[in-house]
This record gives sequence, C-alpha cells and structure tokens, in this order.
Amino acid sequence: MSVPVVLAAPGLAGETDLVAALARPGAHVSIVRRCVDAIDLVGAAASGCAHAAVIGPHLPRLARDTIARLAAARVGVLGVVAAGDDAGERMLRDLDVSEVVVIAPGDIEQAIGQLSRAVRESGAASVDGVGVVDTSDDVTSPLSGIDLGADSPPGSLIAVWGAHGSPGATSVAIALADELARMGEQSLLIDADTLGGSTAMALGVLDEASGLAVACRHADAGTLDALTLAQAARSLGEGWRILTGINRAERWVELRSPALTRLWQVCRDQPGIAIADVGSGLEPPESGWTSGADRFAAAHTAIEHADAVIAVGSADPVGMDRLINGLEVLRQRSDMSPMVVINRVRRSVLGRDAAGQVREALARHVQITDPILIDDDPSAFDAALKDGRTLAEIAPRSKVRAQLRDLARTVAGELAAVAAP
Repeated sequence: MSVPVVLAAPGLAGETDLVAALARPGAHVSIVRRCVDAIDLVGAAASGCAHAAVIGPHLPRLARDTIARLAAARVGVLGVVAAGDDAGERMLRDLDVSEVVVIAPGDIEQAIGQLSRAVRESGAASVDGVGVVDTSDDVTSPLSGIDLGADSPPGSLIAVWGAHGSPGATSVAIALADELARMGEQSLLIDADTLGGSTAMALGVLDEASGLAVACRHADAGTLDALTLAQAARSLGEGWRILTGINRAERWVELRSPALTRLWQVCRDQPGIAIADVGSGLEPPESGWTSGADRFAAAHTAIEHADAVIAVGSADPVGMDRLINGLEVLRQRSDMSPMVVINRVRRSVLGRDAAGQVREALARHVQITDPILIDDDPSAFDAALKDGRTLAEIAPRSKVRAQLRDLARTVAGELAAVAAP
C-alpha cells in the first residue's frame, strides 16, 4: 500500500523524473497533489489528503510557521534538494526539517528508495489520524466551546450582501457575529467575498491558509463535517469563530459551487448561526450558468441556501442608487425578501431629515418600508479597524453599537420564529 504524499518542490532539478518514478506501478509513495507555494501546501495538508509532505527549499513563502502547521496537522515533513544545493539543504535544516533527501543526477533510483523509506517513516504516525490536531493538552484548543453534539438543534445561515462600493457590509457582518456571540449564540463568521475579502484583516487575524479554501477541499473530498469545519476555522473569542477567505482574488477558482453548497449545508446542520460576508458580486458567469466556472459562486450559493439575507447600502446618493439596482438583481437570486440595512446615515450628505429621505427612496423605488438605519460613527469604526477589534470592544456605549446590537436581536428573533414548529 502506497503512502499518499503532497509534493511541494517547484524549481527542483530532477523534479519531473522524481514524479515519473513515483507514478510507476508498485511504488510505495503516491503523489496526490503538487503544491505551488506554502499557502497551497498548508491548505492541502489541512484537507487530510496526505500523510506526508515532501518540500523543496525554493517553495515560495516557505517559513518556519509552515513546518509548524504541517506538524499540527500530523503530516510528516521531509525535505528534498538537488545535489550541490548546499544553501537549500542548510535552509531546510534551519527550518527544523530533520530528514533531507539529496537527489543526484543519474541516481534517481537510489533517491527514490531513500525517499520512500523516509516518507513511510515520517508518515507512519499520521496514518491513523491524518489532519486531526491533538489539542488534549492545549488550553486554547481550536475546538473549545464548539458544540458538536448530534442531539443539538440545527443552526442557521445568514448571507450579508453589500452593494458595490464600500457600504460597510463587512462591518455589519463582523458586528452581527460578535453581538450574536455575546447573546449566547455560537456564531461562525465566513469571509466569502471572492473579490476582495477583508474580514480577517479587519479583525487582526493573520492567516496564510484560507479556512474557506480548506473547507471546500474537505467538501470536494467528501470529508467535510462539523469537526473538520471547526478545525478549519479560527477562534476569535468565547462563542465565535472565523473562516478566513481567499487571500488573492485569483484563487476564486478553488471555490466551486458543489463544494460551497456542501459547506452551507454543514453550517446549517450544526448548532449556532453562520454569517457569510459575500461581498457585492452577483453577476452570472461570463460564459453562462452551465460553464461550471463561477467567480461569484460563494455569493450565489450562500444567498440560495441562506435562512435570511441582509442587504447593506450606504446612505448617500451613489450608495442608494447602487443598492436599489442591486436589490433588483438580488431578488432574481432569492425568493425571500432581504432585510435592508442602511449604513452611515448622516445629515452632512442627505440634509436635515436623512432618515426620512432614505425611507422615502426605498419605499418609492423598491417597495421597502422597514429598513434598519445605522448612524455614522467614523471615529469608532476607525479605532476598531486600527486595533483589529470589534465595535463592542472599542465603543461599547456608542449609539451605533446599540443599533447593531438591536439588529442582532432582530435577526436572532426572526430565525428563532422560522425554526419554531
């Protein structure tokens, strides 16, 4: 039986011969994935697809933290360098890679034998628990406070969509997740913006591996459940967590509709409330819905499966026009009426009766008569962004915080009413 391995050695002299040799029938090692950088490697390891990782010294973004993450995922690590690459071998050993295999031209068979033995030894400890982090001695276990009980009631999914521009949808999503957690709900904040996700950065979370991409890989492999989803997320405090988004816009291709649909199902099957910040993109694929490649699949599928949709716009002429146009498209994607939140309501832009003008415009153009209005408090939001904290932590007595807390209570009440028999 061969040991599944991820290979992360771009630029290695002899890599092609190495891959070809390992692909032969009867090989004791099988390459299940070739990674292009350390972020890709960490994501592959977290997906549970391999027992060991073979890394080269020229892997982009390779760092000590990469090795630590592989160890935490119980993935054995060994290095591979070309003969004569003393600097590369020294770098790998400096990163605490204890086993390094040297591949010399013409000695591929010897290198394969050595590599196979090293892989089997490094991967043996992970065969029974690949991808599962042992946190029994860790007081900050990533699963602490997460209810995975099968007897718990199912949860809910909220999609937070914002009109084009910067209406503050991410700020609303963050505040909603935080306030729900403060109310005793388990909340999971998901950065599903495939254009420019910023949720993790706004909260001061630095994570090279995308939790959302890891969860989608689990979904593709048929291994996504409450446990693997909890492991892919990061804890932000008592009762709430974040599933970080893609860190480069071009990585949207990793987020396919079938995997995302499974993700939303798992979110709804487990206790608590999941809040997906889906950005502003609602456009269909350029080549049509049947092409299979949808840049905004995260938004489309989240809105389709959500128990509630929140549409966020900003209280200024440009923001209102974009919101009104966007609501027409949103209604084509969902049969439910969205809860409309108007952010940054201020007299300096709309005049004395700013709230009245907002209500009148929405009632006249899109027949929305009950929008939720949030005042503007730039100093509080700036301070929260500067420190990577929530509004409740920075300005607990502010009027805007009270309005967002009321929004959370309204959302929780409506979801509870829908769930009631």
